Amino acid sequence: MDFQSLTYIAWALLFVLLSVISAFACKYVTMRIILVSIFVYPFIFAALFFIFRHHTIVNSGNKTAFFERFKVGAHRGSHYGNIPENSLEAFAAAKMEGAQLVEMDLQTTSDGVAVICHDPNTLAVTGVDREISKMTLAEFKQLRFTLNNGSLPTFEEAVEWCVQNDMMMLWDIKDVTDNMTSTFSKLIQINNLYGKVIVSGFNPIDIYKVKSRDPNILTGFTYRSSELSTVDEDGVKPRFQGILHVIALMVDNVLTALVKSFAMPTFLGADMLLFHCNDVSRYGAMEARRNDMYMAAWTSNIREEMEFFLNYLHVPFLTDDARLAGRVARNLTP
Repeated sequence: MDFQSLTYIAWALLFVLLSVISAFACKYVTMRIILVSIFVYPFIFAALFFIFRHHTIVNSGNKTAFFERFKVGAHRGSHYGNIPENSLEAFAAAKMEGAQLVEMDLQTTSDGVAVICHDPNTLAVTGVDREISKMTLAEFKQLRFTLNNGSLPTFEEAVEWCVQNDMMMLWDIKDVTDNMTSTFSKLIQINNLYGKVIVSGFNPIDIYKVKSRDPNILTGFTYRSSELSTVDEDGVKPRFQGILHVIALMVDNVLTALVKSFAMPTFLGADMLLFHCNDVSRYGAMEARRNDMYMAAWTSNIREEMEFFLNYLHVPFLTDDARLAGRVARNLTP
């Protein structure tokens, strides 16, 4: 057991001891109940935390190799002109432009097959207004990108391309199922991708499921400070109105406290904190390393910001402009 765990246990036992002393010392039964509750509940939560938490991968050659190599990641590939996002062509462009990693978004068809698409609806990339979760794989494969008339890739097709072309991957997950976690584990084991893949998402439950399936899989927790209360990356446009907005703000503040105190990432066993570029700080990056985690940024498209992340914070990042990021990385690499 590490020193940090022993410290937490010591504080929990102290709380229990104080609650017992307070209970016997207090004259009124109501006050005894209140005091016991105040001191015992933290102990209960601490015990549950240690019983059910996952452990961050420590001293792993795969983890070290992943983050030593990862400097620039292409957000949904490198998509411009007639190259659609989350396509094999976008992944090929990212490799050509110097990115070491491609980020891809996963959805699931009605027959349980993982496919690559950012939105749950295909309208934005195909012009066809269909929910992916309500169509079969065969129906999904009939769709074509509006930009180049190419077919949308399945998850396994995207992974196969990345394996053949030595590209690292970030799998952005949503609504993870048991079938999906099983697919993750099998693909990583068969292709020996433990040092080339990281699985990340906004939903902590999804990350917990992946780590439960295979604790050796690198996982990340994706975070933006006002994700629940606003719809834009700058955190300006409210997602709700009235009292719902106030509640969303409160939940965002609680989530921020849990994330930035490292309580949630530690419980999840996260190996990486994928922060929005506006939330990345030198202090956060240093604290992440002290907790055996790495920090990465999304999504940076400004040269000066890219240089700041790579040269000063030593933090890798995702970008929509892999052409610019590749030039920045090459200029800063000895």
